[in-house]
Formats: sequence, C-alpha cells, structure tokens
Amino acid sequence: MKFQAKNEIQNFSFDDAVIEELKIAGSDIIFSLKGAVVKADNSQNARYQDMACGAIVLQLENAEIMRVIKEGYKYYDADGKLMDEVPNTDVPAVEQSSVIKRCGAGTIFTTVAGEFEGKPLYEFGIDVPKQEDEEEVDTYWLCIRFENSTASWERYLGPESD
Repeated sequence: MKFQAKNEIQNFSFDDAVIEELKIAGSDIIFSLKGAVVKADNSQNARYQDMACGAIVLQLENAEIMRVIKEGYKYYDADGKLMDEVPNTDVPAVEQSSVIKRCGAGTIFTTVAGEFEGKPLYEFGIDVPKQEDEEEVDTYWLCIRFENSTASWERYLGPESD
C-alpha cells in the first residue's frame, strides 16, 4: 500500500464506510472498507483537509472483541404514542461469530473512541441488511479493544465535501 498510518485511528472518519470484508486473522481484526475519510490532521495527509481515500484496510492488532450488542428500537404511531419497544441486547458469545460474519456486509454509521485498561477501545456502530428483507437493517455495536492500529490505502479520491 502506498499510504500507511500507524496508531492514528482517531485521524480517520469511518462514518458511512461500507464494509467489503471483516475477518479475524489470529489475534487481529481486519476491516476492508470503502468510503473512509482521512482527516486533515493525519500524518499521511499532505493536503491538510479531509480527503476521501476510496478503499482502505484497517488492521486492529492484538484485538479482543469485548462486547457485541444488538441495538434496540422504539416504534411510535403518527401521534407520537409509543407502540412497541425493544431494548438493546448483548449478543451471547456463541452467536457472535455469525453476527460478525453478517457485519462483513454492513455499513459503519459511526465510531466511538475510548480506552479500557490502558488500551484503545473502539465501538463500531454497524447497520446490516436484514436477512429476510434487505430494505431493513439490524444495528450492531462491535466493541473492540486492541493494542495497535494500522490503516493502509493506495490513493486519495479528493477533498471530502461538506
């Protein structure tokens, strides 16, 4: 890859990035994404403005999935009356691999940065088309703790427009 940023995950925006592939390789978690943005303050960005980069590989080294959550929802009628409510639920460990596989066809809508026991922690909010109706989505949160991150990409597409 032509460009590589080590431990600069905070200098990217993965909002609306489409996941082309999500795999676990040993102790690493690797996202192949389309549509990420390299922020202006990234060490590999000489333009000093947010730049779309097309295809990018994000590798989280010595990663551990801390938690997988299926986001709940609320349904309201036209008058604003609550009709139905489903709370957030933790995905049991035995089901996590199938959820992660499904996330490989999803879209990241946001990320939340944090830290746990001195290591970076990122929560990836991912919308995944429902199996029975691809027009609707299930929303999952992957909470991943890792030691290092490496983002690699070939080229920039151009400045990100507001």
